[in-house]
Amino acid sequence: MRYQNPILRGDYSDPDVIRVGEDFYMISSSFTYVPGIPVLHSKDLVHWELTGYAADHLPFERYRKPAHKCGTWAPSLRYHQGLFYVYVCMPDEGLFAFTAEDPAGRWDCHWVKDVSGWIDPCPLFDEDGRAWLVHGFAASRCGINNILYAHEMSPDGLQVLDKGVLVYSGADHGDVTVEGPKWYKRNGTYWIMCPAGGVKPGYQLAMRSENVLGPYEARTVLAQGSTPVNGPHQGAWFDDGHGRDWFIHFQDIGVYGRVPHLQPVDWSSGWPVMGRAGEPVAEGDTGLPECPMSIPTSDTFREGLGLQWQWQANPDPAWYQAMKPGLRLYAAPADTLFEAGQFLSQLMQSYDFDMETSVRFAPQAGDACGIGMIGYPYHYLCLEDGRIRLIRGDITEYSRSIPERIRETVLAEAPAGGEEIRIRMRVRAGEMRFGYALPGEVWQEIGDACPMAAGGWTAARPGIFCLNRSGVWGGYADFLYARFTEVKD
Repeated sequence: MRYQNPILRGDYSDPDVIRVGEDFYMISSSFTYVPGIPVLHSKDLVHWELTGYAADHLPFERYRKPAHKCGTWAPSLRYHQGLFYVYVCMPDEGLFAFTAEDPAGRWDCHWVKDVSGWIDPCPLFDEDGRAWLVHGFAASRCGINNILYAHEMSPDGLQVLDKGVLVYSGADHGDVTVEGPKWYKRNGTYWIMCPAGGVKPGYQLAMRSENVLGPYEARTVLAQGSTPVNGPHQGAWFDDGHGRDWFIHFQDIGVYGRVPHLQPVDWSSGWPVMGRAGEPVAEGDTGLPECPMSIPTSDTFREGLGLQWQWQANPDPAWYQAMKPGLRLYAAPADTLFEAGQFLSQLMQSYDFDMETSVRFAPQAGDACGIGMIGYPYHYLCLEDGRIRLIRGDITEYSRSIPERIRETVLAEAPAGGEEIRIRMRVRAGEMRFGYALPGEVWQEIGDACPMAAGGWTAARPGIFCLNRSGVWGGYADFLYARFTEVKD
């Protein structure tokens, strides 16, 4: 199966991948977007399908509202004794494990440790029945980073048994921002593979030891070199069951997020040299038979919400109702789109596309509904007060303890009459143009081209919404469909 990198164009940040039999599974970060920790499945490493999420909600009151840059960071995925395990840290709330017999089914949530500042956990279930955990630290929460700690866990992996030991310090080896470790055992040798150097300019380390707690010696096994692929790191090593080894990592490409790349791995030197002599490849051949799968974007809502949709906070059943076809979004209170948990969005699956919907609006005073692209800053097109308005939102960040300041500005507006209106967003090369069409009329553009922007460690995210700026419920908007049309390169 021939492939070209990136293998996916969606923002699957901090990917981890395992093989179980002939099936490959991938998970990624989702931060404050819920349901969280998407679970993807593939047979050929190139085509993937979205099968569900490990976290159907985040079990804390704060996530009833958007908590940008918080939530689930850099999870890991393992299979042990008939169970799938996802380990993840919420940097303010601690260490969690999610378990499931079927990765496409329901996952059980376990709060393993209440701790602040831990990030990027990964377990190791050893052959002697003992279980271990390695993780990094977030300087924003605990004042330290660039080190990896290891702990022994209970054999079922649901309790941390000790205070941990230092297994690697970046400062001692000339590395910065060592984080995101993945722990393995191969032919009796223990391996920790992790990124260093920061997201965009970074590289991939491999560390090995004959003892689980070290000492570990380290080498760089993947770096940008002469290629255009910046920061190739933070991912997963695995074998395909047919004699070949692979590494899936992300590349940060700005507004389009952190997209996964697939690299061959060569162990002939005793180290996992990735790509071609330690530099990323642009294309290759998996040697596996093609098995077409895809991740959905468009939705008629005939079966309720498609798997591709995520809310900006823990979902509230009062926010929506499936109309079959169509989706009714109720105007829940929110001053701005940035603060609207009911913003319903998804990951972009292409770089250039059109997103279109048709809306029937039944408003009360203070209601607005529409289509938009969230980021820092963000833009959206909304129906409000009998007008159609193009709005820009600017965010000023202060600190974790001081709420963001959000200022929204109307960039353009026009009259919007009629019972039903079509609205669209056209995305081309990192810019958006918004338009609308009244019943029986042709499309009209409104305002100028708007630049897209990445969000809080996420790509820009397209979505739909209905909100009330006056703090009261009552109105609603019926979205008859959401249609995504990819524009080919």
